[in-house]
Amino acid sequence: MKRMVYVAVVGMFALATWAWVAPQGEAQKGQSTSQGSVKGGVQGPINQNPWFANPQIRQQLRFNDEQFNRLNKAYTQSWNQYQEGMNNLGKNLSPEQRTQQMQTLEKNFYKNFDTNTNEIINDPTMRQRYQQLYWQYRGYGAFEDPMVAQKLNLTDEQRQKLTQYGQEWSKSMDSLRNSYQTDREGATKRFNEMTERERERLNTVLTPEQRQQWQQMTGERFNFQPNVYFQTSANTNSNTNPNPSK
Repeated sequence: MKRMVYVAVVGMFALATWAWVAPQGEAQKGQSTSQGSVKGGVQGPINQNPWFANPQIRQQLRFNDEQFNRLNKAYTQSWNQYQEGMNNLGKNLSPEQRTQQMQTLEKNFYKNFDTNTNEIINDPTMRQRYQQLYWQYRGYGAFEDPMVAQKLNLTDEQRQKLTQYGQEWSKSMDSLRNSYQTDREGATKRFNEMTERERERLNTVLTPEQRQQWQQMTGERFNFQPNVYFQTSANTNSNTNPNPSK
């Protein structure tokens, strides 16, 4: 059991939702590329391309074409609403006000999309696996989910520490994003080294009981790779194996 819990914790940090990417070739209008929302402790700006569009993840979830298309449409609608809100953030906001409004936009994005997801994925087994991968993908951001925090019974001290680690992870991923464009092999190696460090960090924050509970919530580990976070058109449209380690 100890080994199972340990492996599950490893899996969570092959998934840094904190990483983000702007639409191809340009920063998203109205938002900074300097990790503005990270200061609030929630995940950074949402990717335009959905994480579940990755070919390996699609295979893992076993969506049929109708389910995937409906889910993708719901994601796009939620993302457009989120992006519109980001574009309309006032220029004269204080850093604290900007962070608060960005947090609200992010929470609304996940709330809106989750509502649609519940309607589209009816099969209990498929829904469970989707939720497991969703929490894995979100990384530190998953602990901002009130349901997760409640199930794990996180203390204020634990949540503050997870927020701190999430901020540091986000900065590392922002740096890694730049090198990934020119040296994918090297960036992937660095990414895997980073997940090892984060695994150790998480083990220092959660109690053994919480780690066991988290393993049950996230299920079998999926080996997320940086191409899921540093998305390109090839990642979502290609039928080739996107994972260079397999």
